[in-house]
Amino acid sequence: MKNQENFATAVVANEMAQKHAEEIQQTRVGGLGGSDAAILYKIGVNGLSALSATDNKRLAIMLGLAPVEAWQGNAATNAGHAFEDFAETVVPFGKYGYKRELRIEQQLAHNFKTFAHADFASGSNMRQITECKYVQDDTDKVLERYKYQLQWYFMLGATTVTLFHGRGNVEPFEVLETYVRPVERDEEMIAVLRAGIKTLDDAISNGWQPAIPDKAMIEDTPAVVAAAFADLSDIRQAEAELKARKDTAQKTLKDYCETFGYTGIVGAERQLIYTRATTSKTFDSAAFLKDNPQYYDAEKYWKVSQRSASVMLK
Repeated sequence: MKNQENFATAVVANEMAQKHAEEIQQTRVGGLGGSDAAILYKIGVNGLSALSATDNKRLAIMLGLAPVEAWQGNAATNAGHAFEDFAETVVPFGKYGYKRELRIEQQLAHNFKTFAHADFASGSNMRQITECKYVQDDTDKVLERYKYQLQWYFMLGATTVTLFHGRGNVEPFEVLETYVRPVERDEEMIAVLRAGIKTLDDAISNGWQPAIPDKAMIEDTPAVVAAAFADLSDIRQAEAELKARKDTAQKTLKDYCETFGYTGIVGAERQLIYTRATTSKTFDSAAFLKDNPQYYDAEKYWKVSQRSASVMLK
């Protein structure tokens, strides 16, 4: 009975997490959040010309020019959610209590919203923010990696920002070390973030649209996608090595058959059938159409077929 109750509790918790993830996913349209702070900082320093293909794709989603990409997460993201649950049991938030995933917002642009989802908000005005990161780096590196996101909270009105950093096993999830570091407000960085917001907002008002990229950069893909890419690369290399061996073996057998006039070689389980070279004649349709361009538009000579989508590694 106890196992059934635990299972039911886990199912409900998972459904709630999925629903919450979907709600946050939808906020990617029409607004920019803390995870986008690095893009705005980049614009604030070097303008729109500094945007990468991935940055442009994110802004296209924000403007409704590209679809929201659904991502269910992986072991690392699941561990991150579990670490937030862990933090809820060990962090002393004070007498005013706390709220999880509180949306804080300031309207700093005309064409899009600027907001953040705080992992934990506490204090009398719920503006004391605790950001959780379950990353297997030392805390100084984590602070450096997420510095724009942490200052984004201050820009939106946070009075204090604290990093709660955890390290440990991802699967199965087990927290081995935790670190608490207060974040200092950086007025210069906040000013650059605001400048980036204004630059982007003005550009959109003047008709600017991001160039939607056709290809994703591997470093910006989820871990399972990067792993699949690596697997396919390894397989492609193995296939190339096998083809080289196959070509060498076929040439050896071909030369032998041609030298001694055999039509094949019989083995214990398989036999090789050697086919001598022949001459064939084909119609060069490309050359014909080049010399007779009027036939390009003659539909009765064309056959239309559909091809299924595929993935090919070059």
